[in-house]
Amino acid sequence: MPGPAISSTRRSRCCARIRTLTRYRRLRSLRPWKCSPDADRLSAEALSLGEDLDVDASQLGDLMTIRGIYLGLTDRRPRAIGYLRESARLAERAGDTLTLGTALLNLSYALDTTDLRGAVDTARTAAGHLRRVGAREQLASVIANIADLLIGLGDWEGAETELTQAVGSDALGDSENLAAHRGWLAALRGDAGTAETMLAALRNLRTSEAPQDQSQVSLVEAFTAAARGQHIDALRSARAALARAGAIGISHPNLRWAWPLAARVAYELRDTATTDVLLAQLDAQQPGHLAPMLRAERALARARQAAYHRNQAVPAAFTTAITSLREDSTPYHLAHGLLDHAEHLAFLGDADAAQLAIYEARDIGHRLHCQPLLDRAASMTPAEPKTPA
Repeated sequence: MPGPAISSTRRSRCCARIRTLTRYRRLRSLRPWKCSPDADRLSAEALSLGEDLDVDASQLGDLMTIRGIYLGLTDRRPRAIGYLRESARLAERAGDTLTLGTALLNLSYALDTTDLRGAVDTARTAAGHLRRVGAREQLASVIANIADLLIGLGDWEGAETELTQAVGSDALGDSENLAAHRGWLAALRGDAGTAETMLAALRNLRTSEAPQDQSQVSLVEAFTAAARGQHIDALRSARAALARAGAIGISHPNLRWAWPLAARVAYELRDTATTDVLLAQLDAQQPGHLAPMLRAERALARARQAAYHRNQAVPAAFTTAITSLREDSTPYHLAHGLLDHAEHLAFLGDADAAQLAIYEARDIGHRLHCQPLLDRAASMTPAEPKTPA
Protein backbone atom coordinates (compact mmCIF):
# COMPACT_ATOMS: atom_id res chain seq x y z
CA MET A 1 0.00 0.00 0.00
CA PRO A 2 1.22 3.53 -0.68
CA GLY A 3 2.39 5.60 2.27
CA PRO A 4 0.55 8.66 3.55
CA ALA A 5 0.44 11.60 1.17
CA ILE A 6 2.42 14.74 1.98
CA SER A 7 0.16 17.76 2.27
CA SER A 8 0.80 20.70 0.00
CA THR A 9 1.53 22.89 3.03
CA ARG A 10 4.11 20.47 4.41
CA ARG A 11 5.62 20.04 0.95
CA SER A 12 5.96 23.80 0.61
CA ARG A 13 7.59 24.08 4.04
CA CYS A 14 9.93 21.20 3.29
CA CYS A 15 10.98 22.72 -0.01
CA ALA A 16 11.69 26.05 1.69
CA ARG A 17 13.70 24.25 4.36
CA ILE A 18 15.76 22.41 1.78
CA ARG A 19 16.47 25.61 -0.12
CA THR A 20 17.73 27.22 3.09
CA LEU A 21 19.95 24.27 3.97
CA THR A 22 21.42 23.86 0.50
CA ARG A 23 22.75 27.40 0.63
CA TYR A 24 25.49 25.84 2.74
CA ARG A 25 26.65 23.60 -0.08
CA ARG A 26 30.02 25.25 -0.56
CA LEU A 27 32.85 23.96 1.55
CA ARG A 28 33.75 27.26 3.16
CA SER A 29 30.17 27.92 4.18
CA LEU A 30 29.70 24.49 5.68
CA ARG A 31 32.90 24.07 7.68
CA PRO A 32 31.75 26.28 10.59
CA TRP A 33 28.81 23.87 11.08
CA LYS A 34 31.08 21.58 13.05
CA CYS A 35 31.15 24.19 15.79
CA SER A 36 27.35 24.09 16.02
CA PRO A 37 25.45 21.45 18.02
CA ASP A 38 22.82 21.55 15.25
CA ALA A 39 25.22 20.52 12.49
CA ASP A 40 24.47 16.82 12.62
CA ARG A 41 20.71 17.32 12.86
CA LEU A 42 20.51 19.93 10.11
CA SER A 43 22.56 18.01 7.55
CA ALA A 44 20.62 14.80 8.26
CA GLU A 45 17.29 16.66 8.20
CA ALA A 46 18.00 18.21 4.82
CA LEU A 47 18.74 14.80 3.30
CA SER A 48 15.69 13.18 4.90
CA LEU A 49 13.42 15.94 3.61
CA GLY A 50 14.86 15.52 0.14
CA GLU A 51 14.14 11.79 0.23
CA ASP A 52 10.60 12.39 1.54
CA LEU A 53 9.85 14.80 -1.29
CA ASP A 54 11.54 12.64 -3.95
CA VAL A 55 13.64 15.56 -5.15
CA ASP A 56 15.49 15.18 -8.44
CA ALA A 57 18.88 13.51 -8.69
CA SER A 58 20.74 16.81 -8.87
CA GLN A 59 19.26 18.17 -5.64
CA LEU A 60 19.54 14.85 -3.85
CA GLY A 61 23.21 14.76 -4.81
CA ASP A 62 23.60 18.26 -3.42
CA LEU A 63 22.05 17.18 -0.12
CA MET A 64 24.31 14.14 0.04
CA THR A 65 27.31 16.43 -0.47
CA ILE A 66 26.20 18.49 2.53
CA ARG A 67 25.87 15.38 4.68
CA GLY A 68 29.16 13.99 3.39
CA ILE A 69 31.06 17.18 4.19
CA TYR A 70 29.70 17.17 7.75
CA LEU A 71 30.69 13.53 8.25
CA GLY A 72 34.17 14.24 6.90
CA LEU A 73 34.59 17.18 9.26
CA THR A 74 33.68 14.97 12.22
CA ASP A 75 36.21 12.31 11.14
CA ARG A 76 33.55 9.83 9.97
CA ARG A 77 35.51 9.44 6.77
CA PRO A 78 34.31 6.02 5.54
CA ARG A 79 30.70 7.21 5.70
CA ALA A 80 31.64 10.57 4.21
CA ILE A 81 33.28 8.82 1.26
CA GLY A 82 30.12 6.77 0.69
CA TYR A 83 27.84 9.83 0.64
CA LEU A 84 30.16 11.84 -1.59
CA ARG A 85 30.63 9.04 -4.10
CA GLU A 86 26.87 8.62 -4.36
CA SER A 87 26.46 12.38 -4.69
CA ALA A 88 28.92 12.38 -7.59
CA ARG A 89 27.10 9.48 -9.25
CA LEU A 90 23.72 11.22 -8.98
CA ALA A 91 25.11 14.53 -10.22
CA GLU A 92 26.74 12.85 -13.21
CA ARG A 93 23.47 11.09 -14.06
CA ALA A 94 21.64 14.41 -13.83
CA GLY A 95 24.23 16.25 -15.92
CA ASP A 96 24.82 18.70 -13.05
CA THR A 97 28.48 19.59 -13.55
CA LEU A 98 28.72 22.01 -10.62
CA THR A 99 27.37 19.52 -8.08
CA LEU A 100 29.55 16.80 -9.62
CA GLY A 101 32.68 18.93 -9.30
CA THR A 102 31.79 19.97 -5.75
CA ALA A 103 31.15 16.39 -4.68
CA LEU A 104 34.45 15.22 -6.14
CA LEU A 105 36.28 18.15 -4.54
CA ASN A 106 35.02 17.10 -1.12
CA LEU A 107 35.59 13.42 -1.89
CA SER A 108 39.26 14.25 -2.48
CA TYR A 109 39.40 15.79 1.01
CA ALA A 110 37.81 12.68 2.52
CA LEU A 111 40.31 10.40 0.77
CA ASP A 112 43.42 12.37 1.61
CA THR A 113 44.32 10.66 4.89
CA THR A 114 44.51 7.12 3.51
CA ASP A 115 44.65 7.24 -0.30
CA LEU A 116 46.73 10.18 -1.47
CA ARG A 117 47.06 9.06 -5.08
CA GLY A 118 43.36 8.31 -5.36
CA ALA A 119 42.65 11.71 -3.83
CA VAL A 120 44.88 13.41 -6.42
CA ASP A 121 43.07 11.68 -9.30
CA THR A 122 39.69 12.61 -7.82
CA ALA A 123 40.73 16.23 -7.27
CA ARG A 124 42.03 16.57 -10.83
CA THR A 125 38.76 15.20 -12.19
CA ALA A 126 36.91 17.71 -10.00
CA ALA A 127 39.08 20.54 -11.33
CA GLY A 128 38.13 19.67 -14.91
CA HIS A 129 34.42 19.87 -14.11
CA LEU A 130 34.76 23.08 -12.11
CA ARG A 131 36.73 24.75 -14.90
CA ARG A 132 33.94 23.96 -17.34
CA VAL A 133 31.34 25.79 -15.26
CA GLY A 134 33.63 28.65 -14.18
CA ALA A 135 33.32 27.92 -10.44
CA ARG A 136 36.39 29.94 -9.45
CA GLU A 137 36.18 29.60 -5.66
CA GLN A 138 35.71 25.83 -5.76
CA LEU A 139 38.40 25.56 -8.43
CA ALA A 140 40.87 27.43 -6.21
CA SER A 141 40.00 25.07 -3.35
CA VAL A 142 40.55 21.95 -5.43
CA ILE A 143 43.88 23.20 -6.83
CA ALA A 144 45.01 23.99 -3.29
CA ASN A 145 44.04 20.45 -2.33
CA ILE A 146 45.97 19.01 -5.27
CA ALA A 147 49.02 20.98 -4.10
CA ASP A 148 48.55 19.65 -0.55
CA LEU A 149 48.39 16.09 -1.82
CA LEU A 150 51.41 16.42 -4.10
CA ILE A 151 53.47 17.93 -1.29
CA GLY A 152 52.48 14.97 0.87
CA LEU A 153 53.53 12.56 -1.87
CA GLY A 154 56.88 14.29 -2.23
CA ASP A 155 56.14 15.79 -5.66
CA TRP A 156 56.96 19.36 -4.70
CA GLU A 157 57.78 20.30 -8.28
CA GLY A 158 54.33 19.11 -9.35
CA ALA A 159 52.72 21.11 -6.55
CA GLU A 160 54.58 24.26 -7.61
CA THR A 161 53.49 23.71 -11.21
CA GLU A 162 49.85 23.38 -10.18
CA LEU A 163 50.01 26.58 -8.15
CA THR A 164 51.80 28.50 -10.90
CA GLN A 165 49.36 27.37 -13.59
CA ALA A 166 46.43 28.33 -11.38
CA VAL A 167 47.69 31.91 -11.32
CA GLY A 168 48.38 31.95 -15.06
CA SER A 169 46.06 29.64 -17.00
CA ASP A 170 43.16 29.77 -14.51
CA ALA A 171 43.53 33.48 -13.66
CA LEU A 172 43.33 32.73 -9.93
CA GLY A 173 46.06 35.13 -8.88
CA ASP A 174 43.62 36.82 -6.51
CA SER A 175 43.02 33.63 -4.50
CA GLU A 176 44.44 34.00 -1.01
CA ASN A 177 44.02 30.26 -0.50
CA LEU A 178 46.48 29.62 -3.32
CA ALA A 179 48.79 32.41 -2.11
CA ALA A 180 48.90 30.72 1.29
CA HIS A 181 49.92 27.44 -0.32
CA ARG A 182 52.62 29.16 -2.36
CA GLY A 183 53.94 30.73 0.83
CA TRP A 184 53.85 27.41 2.67
CA LEU A 185 55.78 25.61 -0.07
CA ALA A 186 58.36 28.40 -0.15
CA ALA A 187 58.77 28.17 3.63
CA LEU A 188 59.17 24.39 3.45
CA ARG A 189 62.04 24.93 1.05
CA GLY A 190 63.62 27.53 3.30
CA ASP A 191 62.68 30.57 1.19
CA ALA A 192 61.44 32.73 4.06
CA GLY A 193 61.46 35.91 1.95
CA THR A 194 58.91 34.57 -0.57
CA ALA A 195 56.87 33.08 2.25
CA GLU A 196 56.67 36.45 3.99
CA THR A 197 55.62 38.12 0.73
CA MET A 198 52.78 35.63 0.40
CA LEU A 199 51.81 36.08 4.05
CA ALA A 200 51.50 39.83 3.53
CA ALA A 201 48.86 39.17 0.85
CA LEU A 202 46.57 37.17 3.15
CA ARG A 203 44.45 40.09 4.30
CA ASN A 204 41.06 38.38 4.09
CA LEU A 205 42.27 35.06 5.49
CA ARG A 206 43.73 36.87 8.51
CA THR A 207 40.38 38.49 9.32
CA SER A 208 38.31 35.41 8.52
CA GLU A 209 36.42 33.74 11.36
CA ALA A 210 36.54 30.37 9.59
CA PRO A 211 38.78 28.04 11.65
CA GLN A 212 40.30 26.42 8.55
CA ASP A 213 41.40 29.87 7.33
CA GLN A 214 42.86 30.74 10.72
CA SER A 215 44.76 27.45 10.88
CA GLN A 216 46.08 27.96 7.36
CA VAL A 217 47.57 31.35 8.18
CA SER A 218 49.07 29.96 11.39
CA LEU A 219 50.61 27.04 9.49
CA VAL A 220 52.34 29.32 6.97
CA GLU A 221 53.55 31.56 9.79
CA ALA A 222 54.90 28.53 11.66
CA PHE A 223 56.93 27.19 8.73
CA THR A 224 58.13 30.69 7.83
CA ALA A 225 59.42 31.16 11.37
CA ALA A 226 61.06 27.73 11.18
CA ALA A 227 62.76 28.74 7.94
CA ARG A 228 64.13 31.77 9.79
CA GLY A 229 65.35 29.58 12.65
CA GLN A 230 62.90 31.31 15.01
CA HIS A 231 61.94 28.26 17.04
CA ILE A 232 59.81 29.96 19.70
CA ASP A 233 57.73 31.77 17.08
CA ALA A 234 57.40 28.58 15.04
CA LEU A 235 56.13 26.68 18.08
CA ARG A 236 53.70 29.44 18.99
CA SER A 237 52.19 29.56 15.49
CA ALA A 238 52.03 25.77 15.13
CA ARG A 239 50.16 25.52 18.42
CA ALA A 240 47.81 28.30 17.29
CA ALA A 241 46.90 26.10 14.31
CA LEU A 242 46.44 23.08 16.58
CA ALA A 243 44.08 25.09 18.77
CA ARG A 244 41.55 24.79 15.89
CA ALA A 245 41.40 21.00 16.19
CA GLY A 246 38.02 21.11 17.93
CA ALA A 247 36.52 22.93 14.96
CA ILE A 248 38.15 21.24 11.97
CA GLY A 249 39.45 17.95 13.35
CA ILE A 250 42.97 16.94 14.30
CA SER A 251 43.42 15.15 10.96
CA HIS A 252 42.74 18.27 8.87
CA PRO A 253 45.65 18.77 6.41
CA ASN A 254 46.79 21.96 8.14
CA LEU A 255 46.98 20.22 11.50
CA ARG A 256 48.60 17.08 10.11
CA TRP A 257 51.55 19.35 9.24
CA ALA A 258 51.34 21.65 12.27
CA TRP A 259 51.59 18.86 14.85
CA PRO A 260 54.91 17.35 13.65
CA LEU A 261 56.44 20.82 13.41
CA ALA A 262 55.30 21.71 16.92
CA ALA A 263 56.61 18.40 18.29
CA ARG A 264 59.99 18.81 16.56
CA VAL A 265 60.48 22.41 17.65
CA ALA A 266 59.45 21.57 21.22
CA TYR A 267 62.09 18.83 21.20
CA GLU A 268 64.75 21.18 19.83
CA LEU A 269 63.88 23.68 22.57
CA ARG A 270 64.00 20.84 25.13
CA ASP A 271 60.48 21.85 26.10
CA THR A 272 59.38 18.52 27.55
CA ALA A 273 56.20 19.98 29.05
CA THR A 274 54.94 21.06 25.62
CA THR A 275 55.93 17.70 24.15
CA ASP A 276 53.81 15.99 26.80
CA VAL A 277 50.87 18.26 25.98
CA LEU A 278 51.18 17.55 22.27
CA LEU A 279 51.33 13.79 22.82
CA ALA A 280 48.32 13.99 25.11
CA GLN A 281 46.40 15.83 22.38
CA LEU A 282 46.83 12.86 20.04
CA ASP A 283 46.33 10.26 22.75
CA ALA A 284 42.94 11.81 23.54
CA GLN A 285 41.66 11.10 20.02
CA GLN A 286 39.67 8.05 19.03
CA PRO A 287 41.96 5.75 17.00
CA GLY A 288 39.80 6.06 13.91
CA HIS A 289 39.96 9.85 14.03
CA LEU A 290 43.74 10.01 13.90
CA ALA A 291 45.34 10.15 10.45
CA PRO A 292 48.04 7.49 9.87
CA MET A 293 50.57 10.29 9.35
CA LEU A 294 49.91 11.59 12.87
CA ARG A 295 50.24 8.12 14.35
CA ALA A 296 53.64 7.81 12.66
CA GLU A 297 54.71 11.23 13.90
CA ARG A 298 53.59 10.38 17.43
CA ALA A 299 55.77 7.26 17.31
CA LEU A 300 58.73 9.39 16.22
CA ALA A 301 58.12 11.96 18.97
CA ARG A 302 58.08 9.17 21.53
CA ALA A 303 61.31 7.73 20.13
CA ARG A 304 62.97 11.15 20.45
CA GLN A 305 61.60 11.47 23.96
CA ALA A 306 62.93 8.03 24.89
CA ALA A 307 66.35 8.98 23.50
CA TYR A 308 66.35 12.19 25.51
CA HIS A 309 65.66 10.24 28.70
CA ARG A 310 68.19 7.51 27.76
CA ASN A 311 65.47 4.87 27.80
CA GLN A 312 66.59 1.32 26.96
CA ALA A 313 63.67 0.96 24.52
CA VAL A 314 65.11 3.59 22.16
CA PRO A 315 66.39 1.27 19.37
CA ALA A 316 63.05 -0.51 19.01
CA ALA A 317 61.17 2.80 19.25
CA PHE A 318 63.15 4.33 16.40
CA THR A 319 62.83 1.20 14.25
CA THR A 320 59.05 1.26 14.70
CA ALA A 321 58.86 5.00 14.02
CA ILE A 322 60.95 4.89 10.84
CA THR A 323 58.89 1.97 9.50
CA SER A 324 55.69 3.92 10.20
CA LEU A 325 57.07 7.04 8.54
CA ARG A 326 57.94 5.07 5.40
CA GLU A 327 54.47 3.61 5.19
CA ASP A 328 52.22 6.43 6.40
CA SER A 329 53.94 9.82 6.37
CA THR A 330 55.60 12.03 3.76
CA PRO A 331 59.14 11.97 2.33
CA TYR A 332 59.83 15.27 4.10
CA HIS A 333 58.87 13.85 7.49
CA LEU A 334 60.68 10.59 6.79
CA ALA A 335 63.89 12.56 6.10
CA HIS A 336 63.64 14.38 9.42
CA GLY A 337 62.96 11.08 11.17
CA LEU A 338 66.03 9.55 9.55
CA LEU A 339 68.15 12.45 10.81
CA ASP A 340 66.69 12.03 14.30
CA HIS A 341 67.66 8.37 14.17
CA ALA A 342 71.11 9.26 12.84
CA GLU A 343 71.70 11.54 15.82
CA HIS A 344 70.91 8.69 18.17
CA LEU A 345 73.05 6.22 16.22
CA ALA A 346 75.97 8.65 16.31
CA PHE A 347 75.53 9.00 20.07
CA LEU A 348 75.77 5.20 20.35
CA GLY A 349 78.96 5.26 18.26
CA ASP A 350 77.47 3.53 15.20
CA ALA A 351 78.86 6.02 12.68
CA ASP A 352 78.28 3.83 9.63
CA ALA A 353 74.56 3.31 10.28
CA ALA A 354 74.22 7.00 11.13
CA GLN A 355 75.78 8.02 7.83
CA LEU A 356 73.53 5.72 5.83
CA ALA A 357 70.51 7.40 7.43
CA ILE A 358 71.99 10.86 6.80
CA TYR A 359 72.64 10.09 3.15
CA GLU A 360 69.11 8.84 2.58
CA ALA A 361 67.72 11.98 4.19
CA ARG A 362 70.06 14.12 2.08
CA ASP A 363 68.85 12.42 -1.10
CA ILE A 364 65.27 13.25 -0.15
CA GLY A 365 66.31 16.85 0.50
CA HIS A 366 67.85 17.10 -2.98
CA ARG A 367 64.76 15.61 -4.59
CA LEU A 368 62.47 18.06 -2.79
CA HIS A 369 64.86 21.03 -3.23
CA CYS A 370 64.42 21.48 0.52
CA GLN A 371 67.30 23.56 1.84
CA PRO A 372 66.49 23.16 5.56
CA LEU A 373 66.77 19.38 5.18
CA LEU A 374 70.04 19.70 3.25
CA ASP A 375 71.44 22.08 5.86
CA ARG A 376 70.52 19.74 8.69
CA ALA A 377 72.04 16.73 6.92
CA ALA A 378 75.22 18.69 6.13
CA SER A 379 75.64 19.61 9.78
CA MET A 380 75.76 15.96 10.83
CA THR A 381 79.26 14.70 9.96
CA PRO A 382 79.59 14.31 6.18
CA ALA A 383 82.12 11.46 6.23
CA GLU A 384 81.54 8.61 3.77
CA PRO A 385 80.03 5.45 5.28
CA LYS A 386 81.96 2.21 5.08
CA THR A 387 80.81 -0.20 2.40
CA PRO A 388 80.73 -3.97 2.90
CA ALA A 389 83.55 -5.96 1.32
